[in-house]
Amino acid sequence: MITFLFTLRSSYVHHLDQLKKTPAVGEITPRFSTNENIFTVGGSYAVDPLTVVKAKLNNHGKLRDLLQHEVIPKSIVAISSESDTRALDKNPRLGVALALKP
Repeated sequence: MITFLFTLRSSYVHHLDQLKKTPAVGEITPRFSTNENIFTVGGSYAVDPLTVVKAKLNNHGKLRDLLQHEVIPKSIVAISSESDTRALDKNPRLGVALALKP
């Protein structure tokens, strides 16, 4: 038997400042195959022209954050993590990425 997972995502973005450097985001993802809804809130903040911090939290307690820094033009270093706020005794997942463009 083949089961299809169908997901529809709806998002809303609101910019908190005139320069559009600080957005707040809300997202609803209903999964029709499992009759489950996931609510996510998040935001982004531009620390300086080269550095951005992003975070989001869903109703299942998953907290994800990202730090991106542009080292040289169009080349980015990213550090990300994911943790479960309901089980703080577990270790968070960490990731590092490097995107180099000539």
